[in-house]
Amino acid sequence: MSMLVKGGRVLDPASGLDEIADVLIQGDRIAAIAPDLDAAGHTIIDATDRLVVPGLVDLHTHCYWGGTLLGVNPDKVGATTGVTTWVDTGSSGAATFEGFLYHVIKRSKTRILPLIHLSYIGLTPGGNLSIDVGELDDWRFADLGELRRIRDQFEGEVAGVKLRASNNACGGNGPVVLPLAREAADLFGVPLMIHIGTAPPTIEEVMPWLRQGDILTHVYHPHLGGCVLDAAGRLKPAVREAMARGVRMDVGHGVASLSFAVARAAISQGLLPDSISTDLHAHCIDGPAFSLPHVMSKFLALGLSLEDVIRLSTATPADVIRRPDLGRLTVGGEADIAILQLQECPTVFRDIAGETLEGRHILSAELTLRAGEVLEPFDDGRSEGRSSSWQTRFLSQTEDTET
Repeated sequence: MSMLVKGGRVLDPASGLDEIADVLIQGDRIAAIAPDLDAAGHTIIDATDRLVVPGLVDLHTHCYWGGTLLGVNPDKVGATTGVTTWVDTGSSGAATFEGFLYHVIKRSKTRILPLIHLSYIGLTPGGNLSIDVGELDDWRFADLGELRRIRDQFEGEVAGVKLRASNNACGGNGPVVLPLAREAADLFGVPLMIHIGTAPPTIEEVMPWLRQGDILTHVYHPHLGGCVLDAAGRLKPAVREAMARGVRMDVGHGVASLSFAVARAAISQGLLPDSISTDLHAHCIDGPAFSLPHVMSKFLALGLSLEDVIRLSTATPADVIRRPDLGRLTVGGEADIAILQLQECPTVFRDIAGETLEGRHILSAELTLRAGEVLEPFDDGRSEGRSSSWQTRFLSQTEDTET
């Protein structure tokens, strides 16, 4: 089959393309991008007054649905949000990676790039509504021997290593698990992503373990000890040093990790994100994150340009995860495309602490194409969201902030 996406504003920040044009798709590839292409013989997708952008790349998600309480179905959500590439950040550990690979990743129409958790059990305790047990409360779950087994058995399948370096995940075990996380990433030869939250460990203890090309996520959270800002609202020296050596900065909105106040202060001091991401999971899909276009809209309201917001949701996160073939509209490249609507619509956005921010525009997805196939929305009878009591409990434990 061939399809012609006709008459949209084709916006591809990676190439600098921004014009009214058509995109011809043949099979799973982009065959041509130009104004007024011949429509004869093609299925027409009318993109008039719409944005035609690369398929969105969400650098921080949790999509091991059925395998963890946090997981959401990437095909179901991707069809309505424009996300064609999901980077799952540590839902599975060595104990559960095989199930994630064969039961979700390989069956999914959307692309899933998995980061493996340092913890053997991954995020199987995550999102539990009745008990709080961090996946590295017992540091012995940081089993490098089992990670070597995964490396050898599933060569090339692991895109990164994830560590949640916050009190609710590893307690006081930071000094033990941080060097083990570094060793695990080096073992696979992949980036290390570290989540920061409420200390311990502090951000000053975390940053030395991140190297050029590694990823710090939740960079705009406000929680005690792990915030990028000091008590006076200044960017901490350890964060500036990490940025200078090439550590990549990820939003990771989630249930408790985007404060407008922190974002404004950090951005004004030079901490722009390398990727806008949702940390989408069952406890934030019904708010406050909702979807990647919704989080992108928040950054429009924070003052970023439309081109920057698209770039930080396509090409840049693709580069961060070492997939420069993604997040771009390239003739001959895979036809991953999102058709978005940018509405001028006064909107009040809320952050994780309830602060409001007035915006003038909202982004939404009208159509998602993955490898040249339209992803049709569907209802499987399963609710992707779970009780919000986890959010209430988490925030009540982290009321003290540095900003």
